[in-house]
Amino acid sequence: MRKIFLLILVFFYNNLFAYNEDEIICVATYELAIDFFIQMKDEKTSQDIFLRKQELLNKYEEGHFPSEDIEFMRTEIHYAWSNNFDFLPPILENCIKNVK
Repeated sequence: MRKIFLLILVFFYNNLFAYNEDEIICVATYELAIDFFIQMKDEKTSQDIFLRKQELLNKYEEGHFPSEDIEFMRTEIHYAWSNNFDFLPPILENCIKNVK
C-alpha cells in the first residue's frame, strides 16, 4: 500500500512542474560535464558546454527549472556515471544533438 501511495505521490509531484524532463536532464548533464572538463583542464570544451547550458536556460524565465530538481537529476546522473563510466558521453551527445 505504501508503494502505491508513493508511486501516486511521485506521479503528481512530477506533473506539478511545467518543464520538459529531457531539458532538465540536459541542464544537469551539462553541469556535470562542465565540472568534468574543468577538472581535465579542457577550457574550450567546458566553455562550449557552458554556452549550451545557458542557451537552454535562457529559453525560459529564471527559476523555470527548480534548483532542487536540477540537483536531484545531477545526483542521479552522477550515480549512474559512477557505476558505468561510459554513461555520461551518450547522454551528453543526446543533449547536444536533440535538446535545444
